[in-house]
Amino acid sequence: MDAGDIFLKWIFPLLGGIVGLTMFSVPIKAVLRARRERVLGSLNPLPFAAQTANASSWIAYAYVLAPKDLQASALIYWPNQIGMMLGLFFTVSCYGLATTKVRDRQLAILLFFAFVIPVIGAIGVMIQLDQRGLQLLWGFTANAILLLYYTAPLSTIITVLRTKSAATLHFPLAIMQIFNGGLWFGYGLAVSDPFVWVPNAVGACTGMLLTTLILIFKEKKEKTSPGTSEEDGTSSTREFRINGVTSTDEEAVLDDQVAGGSRVLGGGDGSGGRA
Repeated sequence: MDAGDIFLKWIFPLLGGIVGLTMFSVPIKAVLRARRERVLGSLNPLPFAAQTANASSWIAYAYVLAPKDLQASALIYWPNQIGMMLGLFFTVSCYGLATTKVRDRQLAILLFFAFVIPVIGAIGVMIQLDQRGLQLLWGFTANAILLLYYTAPLSTIITVLRTKSAATLHFPLAIMQIFNGGLWFGYGLAVSDPFVWVPNAVGACTGMLLTTLILIFKEKKEKTSPGTSEEDGTSSTREFRINGVTSTDEEAVLDDQVAGGSRVLGGGDGSGGRA
């Protein structure tokens, strides 16, 4: 193995895993604050359930990849194992603090994927797919879930274009998304695995789009307080009624992109999202 192979097949995925885990951990501070103060504030908990499902599907992909490439399997497995645990922690922590409508949506997402993922596994076993067949089955499944996950920031992008304000975008997260997707894209090409490089290429491009919007509307972002947006529902000043008492939560804006933090792989918006 020459220096180029070592760099692409080891350094790239290791760095991608670190960046992906960093993206996964973005909501930790806000979630811990919500747990401590018993107020959800502007934190959107819905992406956390999708994060859990996304990571779970990539864990399954890592399992079926192991007989062919144990190294790749391990590099994909561990970041997503941690990402799944974080997703569950975020989801459960926020569930009791959310409104009934949001809780119902959280539950619907979890139940949907709790049905779909085991059924797909059962199909692979019952029709007795070989290793290559299982890799294709879980590769397409993981990518399909990841593409659904990618739709999270679309509403934010539309809001930015309509208001010409980047106040709801998170610059560090967009940069991490570019690096995460780019690293896993390079690794996917090195090991000739389109299930790795395709979604991470999309994730890196999405990160570049978000970064471009931030740079274009930077001036207005600096002039606009993130707590002034009523249209996108991310006002930093909100009233909450707890046990009959109304309180105001002064929480910095965390939009869908920040709340979803990661899409780690293996997912670009995450591995790339993926790890």
